[in-house]
Amino acid sequence: MVSSRIWTALAIVGACCVGGCSSAAAVQEARISEQGGFRDPELRLASVEDGGYCGAEVLRWQYDEAAATLRFADARLMLDCCGKRAIHVERIDSLFEITERDEPDGAAGRCHEQCAFDLAVGVQDVPRGEVYVKLLRDVVDQQGGPAVIWSGSLDLDVAAGAVVLDDSPADAGCHEPSWPSRRPTSVAAR
Repeated sequence: MVSSRIWTALAIVGACCVGGCSSAAAVQEARISEQGGFRDPELRLASVEDGGYCGAEVLRWQYDEAAATLRFADARLMLDCCGKRAIHVERIDSLFEITERDEPDGAAGRCHEQCAFDLAVGVQDVPRGEVYVKLLRDVVDQQGGPAVIWSGSLDLDVAAGAVVLDDSPADAGCHEPSWPSRRPTSVAAR
């Protein structure tokens, strides 16, 4: 079971290439939220002003050219509340295949209730230019294997963007995340 804090995993993934690749490996940063999504909207690449969290599932991306890092965040992904989740990217040249994985949690199995989750991943050493993205979802206890949720190309000359993956409003398993309260700033009088 995922701990009460958001965990970050760093993995080095070797891309399997036939005939060679320009990128042999990609360093990744993966984050999986607790039920209800990330409290900090920046983790899902959104601003506090982006309302309607439960209104749609949105895949956001952000490119930091100075750091050569491409980040993706899938916000308001509705999955069974019980289970283990993971996200990883396989990269071959300018193709990024993102796989979201959801599986039963060992002996606990499934609870057959839907909850909102956010999954985010960042890939380093990404040069500027056009990339092709394929988002797959693998719910391992459903037949059929990984399903393509979205695919398309991104022009990294544009620093950020978003794609609505599912515009049907979520049911009772989704609640608007409560944003961290900001302390009022005060200036000491002299």
